Amino acid sequence: MVERDLRSGDLELDRLMAELQASSQEFSEVIGKVGDVVGQAESQDGKIRVRVSSSGQLIGLHLDPRAMRLGSQELAGLIMELSRRATDDAARRLTEVARPYLDGDQRPGENDPRRRRR
Repeated sequence: MVERDLRSGDLELDRLMAELQASSQEFSEVIGKVGDVVGQAESQDGKIRVRVSSSGQLIGLHLDPRAMRLGSQELAGLIMELSRRATDDAARRLTEVARPYLDGDQRPGENDPRRRRR
Protein backbone atom coordinates (compact mmCIF):
# COMPACT_ATOMS: atom_id res chain seq x y z
CA MET A 1 0.00 0.00 0.00
CA VAL A 2 1.33 3.42 -0.95
CA GLU A 3 1.38 6.00 1.82
CA ARG A 4 0.53 9.54 0.81
CA ASP A 5 1.19 12.75 2.63
CA LEU A 6 -2.32 13.91 3.56
CA ARG A 7 -1.71 17.38 4.93
CA SER A 8 -4.61 19.77 4.73
CA GLY A 9 -3.11 22.75 6.48
CA ASP A 10 -5.57 22.33 9.37
CA LEU A 11 -3.56 21.04 12.34
CA GLU A 12 -6.50 19.30 14.03
CA LEU A 13 -7.65 17.63 10.80
CA ASP A 14 -4.07 16.55 10.06
CA ARG A 15 -3.76 15.09 13.57
CA LEU A 16 -7.03 13.17 13.18
CA MET A 17 -5.99 11.87 9.77
CA ALA A 18 -2.63 10.71 11.17
CA GLU A 19 -4.40 8.86 14.01
CA LEU A 20 -6.82 7.26 11.56
CA GLN A 21 -3.95 6.14 9.36
CA ALA A 22 -2.10 4.66 12.38
CA SER A 23 -5.26 2.89 13.55
CA SER A 24 -5.86 1.49 10.07
CA GLN A 25 -2.32 0.13 9.96
CA GLU A 26 -2.69 -1.46 13.41
CA PHE A 27 -6.01 -2.99 12.37
CA SER A 28 -4.41 -4.48 9.24
CA GLU A 29 -1.63 -5.96 11.36
CA VAL A 30 -4.16 -7.56 13.73
CA ILE A 31 -6.13 -9.04 10.83
CA GLY A 32 -2.90 -10.53 9.50
CA LYS A 33 -2.08 -12.04 12.89
CA VAL A 34 -5.61 -13.44 13.25
CA GLY A 35 -5.19 -15.26 9.95
CA ASP A 36 -2.05 -16.94 11.27
CA VAL A 37 -3.76 -18.36 14.38
CA VAL A 38 -3.97 -22.16 14.46
CA GLY A 39 -5.39 -24.31 17.24
CA GLN A 40 -4.04 -27.80 17.90
CA ALA A 41 -4.88 -30.83 19.99
CA GLU A 42 -3.37 -34.29 20.25
CA SER A 43 -4.52 -37.55 21.78
CA GLN A 44 -2.64 -38.69 24.89
CA ASP A 45 -0.83 -41.38 22.94
CA GLY A 46 -0.02 -39.02 20.06
CA LYS A 47 -1.78 -41.20 17.48
CA ILE A 48 -4.32 -38.55 16.53
CA ARG A 49 -3.60 -34.85 15.92
CA VAL A 50 -6.05 -32.16 14.88
CA ARG A 51 -5.39 -28.60 13.62
CA VAL A 52 -8.04 -25.92 13.14
CA SER A 53 -8.00 -22.36 11.78
CA SER A 54 -8.84 -19.30 13.87
CA SER A 55 -12.48 -19.79 12.88
CA GLY A 56 -12.47 -23.42 14.02
CA GLN A 57 -12.35 -24.93 10.53
CA LEU A 58 -10.53 -28.25 10.37
CA ILE A 59 -7.28 -27.71 8.45
CA GLY A 60 -5.32 -30.79 9.47
CA LEU A 61 -5.95 -34.31 10.70
CA HIS A 62 -3.23 -36.86 11.35
CA LEU A 63 -4.16 -40.47 12.08
CA ASP A 64 -1.34 -42.80 12.96
CA PRO A 65 -2.09 -46.19 11.37
CA ARG A 66 -2.31 -47.68 14.87
CA ALA A 67 -5.28 -45.38 15.60
CA MET A 68 -7.24 -47.37 13.02
CA ARG A 69 -7.34 -50.27 15.48
CA LEU A 70 -9.92 -48.35 17.49
CA GLY A 71 -13.56 -48.98 16.78
CA SER A 72 -15.19 -46.49 14.42
CA GLN A 73 -17.32 -44.97 17.19
CA GLU A 74 -14.36 -44.51 19.53
CA LEU A 75 -12.22 -43.04 16.74
CA ALA A 76 -15.00 -40.64 15.73
CA GLY A 77 -15.50 -39.61 19.35
CA LEU A 78 -11.80 -38.92 19.83
CA ILE A 79 -11.64 -36.87 16.64
CA MET A 80 -14.66 -34.84 17.74
CA GLU A 81 -13.19 -34.24 21.21
CA LEU A 82 -9.82 -33.24 19.76
CA SER A 83 -11.58 -30.89 17.33
CA ARG A 84 -13.32 -29.20 20.27
CA ARG A 85 -10.04 -28.91 22.15
CA ALA A 86 -8.24 -27.53 19.08
CA THR A 87 -11.03 -24.97 18.61
CA ASP A 88 -10.67 -23.93 22.26
CA ASP A 89 -6.92 -23.63 21.72
CA ALA A 90 -7.50 -21.43 18.64
CA ALA A 91 -9.91 -19.23 20.62
CA ARG A 92 -7.35 -18.84 23.41
CA ARG A 93 -4.62 -17.92 20.93
CA LEU A 94 -6.96 -15.51 19.15
CA THR A 95 -7.69 -13.81 22.46
CA GLU A 96 -3.94 -13.45 23.09
CA VAL A 97 -3.49 -11.80 19.69
CA ALA A 98 -6.43 -9.44 20.17
CA ARG A 99 -5.92 -8.64 23.89
CA PRO A 100 -3.66 -5.61 23.34
CA TYR A 101 -6.37 -4.10 21.17
CA LEU A 102 -9.21 -4.89 23.56
CA ASP A 103 -7.77 -4.08 27.00
CA GLY A 104 -8.91 -0.72 28.27
CA ASP A 105 -8.51 2.43 26.28
CA GLN A 106 -4.85 1.96 25.48
CA ARG A 107 -3.92 0.74 22.01
CA PRO A 108 -0.56 -0.74 21.03
CA GLY A 109 1.94 1.96 20.28
CA GLU A 110 0.12 4.55 22.37
CA ASN A 111 3.13 4.96 24.65
CA ASP A 112 5.44 5.20 21.65
CA PRO A 113 7.28 8.53 22.07
CA ARG A 114 7.07 9.08 18.30
CA ARG A 115 3.31 9.50 18.67
CA ARG A 116 2.67 12.89 20.24
CA ARG A 117 -0.73 14.09 21.37
CA ARG A 118 -1.66 17.72 21.04
